Amino acid sequence: MFELSTLHPATLATHTNYAPWEAYQRPYVRDLAYVLACPNVLTEWLDFAPHQNTHIVSVHSASFWQQQFEAYEQRLEELDTTNAYQDLTRYLLTRPSPNRLGFHFEGLLSFWLEDGFARKLHPYETLANNVQLYNGKQTTGELDLILHNHDEGLIEHWELAIKFFMGSAPFAPVNWVGINSNDNLQRKMTHMQTKQFRTVWVDTENHGQVKIDKRYGIIKGRFFLPMNIANSSHSDWPTWLAPSFPMHEWCDKSDKACLATINMVKLRRAHYIEWFTKRSFYDSYDKCQPQLVWEDDTPPATGLYFENGRPIVIYPRQPDETNDSP
Repeated sequence: MFELSTLHPATLATHTNYAPWEAYQRPYVRDLAYVLACPNVLTEWLDFAPHQNTHIVSVHSASFWQQQFEAYEQRLEELDTTNAYQDLTRYLLTRPSPNRLGFHFEGLLSFWLEDGFARKLHPYETLANNVQLYNGKQTTGELDLILHNHDEGLIEHWELAIKFFMGSAPFAPVNWVGINSNDNLQRKMTHMQTKQFRTVWVDTENHGQVKIDKRYGIIKGRFFLPMNIANSSHSDWPTWLAPSFPMHEWCDKSDKACLATINMVKLRRAHYIEWFTKRSFYDSYDKCQPQLVWEDDTPPATGLYFENGRPIVIYPRQPDETNDSP
């Protein structure tokens, strides 16, 4: 397994149990804490479209998200221990497609924005969300969040993405791919910059037309490193990768030596929502299910697993026909 002394600080963070969201018991509260405490994967925005005359895109620092989490901790405790939990569950379950991970992420962040602003825990007033973009009568996309930053007097556009990417050397953005192998970090950033972030004026229902002053790309989630990463050098680790971003492991499903290091008796297939945070109540439920058995000719299916609570993605190096994308 990993030799901690050889790893990047991002990996050390996860393997030394840096996970403040695990302190919460109720699933949606745990997810909400994860959404706040998890930093942006980026320390800076990377411009992959320098010749398209696009706008400047910013990212919030890891310390920004830590401050937001700390300012909201008392409210998280209230949601986790009282009937106030119903405020969160009702909000999330009345939103469109609450069981899709991207919409769940957006719902959690939107709840924090609205609830936290009402409680004066941050300066961001939501002016509009899911603003449709049109070319004539044809819908061409949408903007996630339009906010009024009352501290700075600015109208901000926040575009959101929740990503669970497997990395391979040399760990450039194009080398971080999803279980759907057509999805990678560079492609996502390019799309955000050349599509959503081109907008200047936005029509809102209650605040009229507003002009965007600043744009933020918010990309969170989890990254998974190859299980043999201890044999790699990190001297050229990318400076754009936030040191405290949650890092875990992935294993090539055709690599029998790699699979042999996994305790299959302890392996549990993750339920869909557990790409966010682990649900401990599934542990006892799955004890009643048939045990996973791996044979040489039938490796485990592509997806996320837990081995004694440790997240592991099993993934084919070649595109999987099932494209079991989170």
